[in-house]
Amino acid sequence: MAEELNLVHKEELNLIQKLAKIRSIADVAVKDKAGYNYSYADITQILASVKSGMKKYGVSLFPSITPNTSKITQLTAVNTKFSKNGQAYDSTTTEMLYEADMVFRWINDENPSEYFDVPWSITGAQSDPSQAFGSGMTYCTRYFLVNFFQIAQAAAEDVDSYRSRKKAAEEAEEKAIAEEVIKQFDSECRAYIAEHAEKAEEIKKFVQRYVKSGDYFKIKEPALASKLLEEFRKTYIEV
Repeated sequence: MAEELNLVHKEELNLIQKLAKIRSIADVAVKDKAGYNYSYADITQILASVKSGMKKYGVSLFPSITPNTSKITQLTAVNTKFSKNGQAYDSTTTEMLYEADMVFRWINDENPSEYFDVPWSITGAQSDPSQAFGSGMTYCTRYFLVNFFQIAQAAAEDVDSYRSRKKAAEEAEEKAIAEEVIKQFDSECRAYIAEHAEKAEEIKKFVQRYVKSGDYFKIKEPALASKLLEEFRKTYIEV
C-alpha cells in the first residue's frame, strides 16, 4: 500500500495537466458579495480555492504589466442633481482611469522553463491613480481566474444543485463515449467470431474478465470500454 501511495505522489504532470487539475478543484464559488445591483463571488474565496490547487500541484502565477502600455486619464463628468427643495444643479465628479495591457504567466514549479502566458488587460477608475491601479488589479485578477478556470458562480442555496447537474452531465458524457467504444468492439467482435466460430466460448470468457455477466453493453465507463477493445485487438486481431 505504501508503494502505491508513493507512485500516486510521484505522478508526473505537465503544466496544462496541472492547470486542468486545479480547474477541477476551483469548480464553483458562492456569490457572497453584492454591489452595483448584482451579486458576485469575493476575490478571497476564489483565490483560496485556486491557491490550494496551485500548492497541491506545484504551480505559480506571475502577473505583469506590459511595458509602455500604462495609461492614466482624468475623467470629468457633470451630472444634473436636485436639491431638497427641487432646485436643479450641476454636480461635477473627477476620477482617474488607469489602463494597461498585462500578462498572466503560469509556471510549472517543478520545471520553471515550462510556462504558459495569457494576455490580459487591466482597467480601474478611482479618485486617486494608485487606488485606480489597485482596484483594477483586484477586479482583473478575479475576472481572469473565473474565466480561465471557468469557475461557476452560484448563490449558496444553488451550489449543491449546480454540482448535481454538473455530475449528471459528466456521467451522461462518459456514458455516451463508452457506448461508442462498445459499438466498435461489438462490430469487431462479431466480425471476428464470424470467421473464427471456434473462438466464441473463449471470447465469452475474455469479456467476462471485464464484466461478469458477459454483457459488454452494460459497460458505462469509457476507460473500461477502451481497455476491453484494446486488449481484444491485441489478443485476437493483431496476433
